Amino acid sequence: MTRVAIGIDLGGTDIKGGLVAEDGSIIQTYIKSTEAHLGGRKVVDRIGDLIQEILDSEGMQGRRDDLQGIGIGSPGLIDQEKGAITRPVNIPDWDYWINVREIFQDRFGLFTWADNDANVGALGEALFGKGKGHKVVLALTLGTGVGGGIVVNGEIFHGACGFAGELGHIMVNPSGPVCGCGNEGCLETYASASAIAKYAQDRIRVEHIPSILKDMARQNDGQVTSKMVYEAALKEDPVALQTVERAGIHLGIGIATFAVAFNPGIVCIGGGASKMGDMLLDHARKELEKRVFFHSHFATPITQAALGNEAGFVGAAGLALTSRS
Repeated sequence: MTRVAIGIDLGGTDIKGGLVAEDGSIIQTYIKSTEAHLGGRKVVDRIGDLIQEILDSEGMQGRRDDLQGIGIGSPGLIDQEKGAITRPVNIPDWDYWINVREIFQDRFGLFTWADNDANVGALGEALFGKGKGHKVVLALTLGTGVGGGIVVNGEIFHGACGFAGELGHIMVNPSGPVCGCGNEGCLETYASASAIAKYAQDRIRVEHIPSILKDMARQNDGQVTSKMVYEAALKEDPVALQTVERAGIHLGIGIATFAVAFNPGIVCIGGGASKMGDMLLDHARKELEKRVFFHSHFATPITQAALGNEAGFVGAAGLALTSRS
């Protein structure tokens, strides 16, 4: 029989879950609102309710003996050894450790693993996506921030204290914008979907610069989004094209550093801004070529991630499928 696992992706708005087979195929998916305002313990209860729905689902019929366990991807600080989580972003009143491994093992009799959401997303891409077959995989998620993960020989690289893989906070310009982490010029301040939108918005406020983004923003309560920047760039809007180029160049600077530090077999780019595809990534590729040794450039392909919005819970399931209790 095919081994299966339950994967959970905890977000500030929704909890996504699914039953995933050992080849990465999705048997069933579920989604439940997080209701983050209820606080940490209530959110954990909601995760448990979602797991119960999966266990009771049609897809689980006849598979209980093949179920390897539960994997959870969550923002915040994670104690991988204990299976505990604290301070997830966008969930108030969760500033204490909750041992989800202990809670769900007691409730369901299933061993549970927990890790950072960016890490499990990278693991999913390494096991089942574009990174499959590569010894070293780096994954970047260009969303509200820039998340990152490093996978070596099919296992997440955590570093000495569990904080490795914060790839969005590598400095790409020492005189750059102040990041939420307190540093200046982090990759996140240039290449995240939020940073792309902010830069374009700041640009169109300069009245003499013509841009269709001005009309697009007026139709959206004055707000520019990264999707708008992409759509405007497709129409060769100069502000949008310059914004995409700026983001891509700094993405390439960051990847050049990763290339010489980790020699990854592939760099997978996911998240909302990754939907720009080669329009963004070609700038990163050119910058990488300029900044690394010849062999490092050709050994570091940059590609759009394959798993999309499913990377979180698929990767979390992969955590259970590849871990040992």
